[in-house]
Amino acid sequence: MKRVGTVLLMGYLAFALPPARGADKKADSVSDLKALDAKLTEAFKTRDVTTLAKHTADDYLEIDPRGGVHTKKQYLAHLSKGTAKFDSLTESDVKVRDFGTTAVVTGLLNLKGKVGDKDISGDYRWTRVYHKKAGEWLCVSEQHTYVVPKE
Repeated sequence: MKRVGTVLLMGYLAFALPPARGADKKADSVSDLKALDAKLTEAFKTRDVTTLAKHTADDYLEIDPRGGVHTKKQYLAHLSKGTAKFDSLTESDVKVRDFGTTAVVTGLLNLKGKVGDKDISGDYRWTRVYHKKAGEWLCVSEQHTYVVPKE
């Protein structure tokens, strides 16, 4: 009887431990993506194009709140001009969905700032898509949507 219990315990451990290790890896990946995403938001705020260039794919595409589509080169060039001025950028409601080598990160951005003389302050829902290549996450696409204030 004792032998049957030992066999059952070993069988249980054999099947239970690999998924647990996989869950740990997924949790690490979620933490890594949240940290990278926060780093990219800070780089955007400070116009750190070097950091942004390092963590975005060469074929990156951004869709702005007006529906304009911008390549990595266009996005970095616009940001480096300094026409956008930010008083504050605060992200909340950040969620990560990890699919292995692809991940989708979504959140809410509260922004206070201007582009030229135009006030762009408000809330924006955003989505960023990441792809893991050679062990590194790169942002391949993002879209920002202006949240219309409730009346």
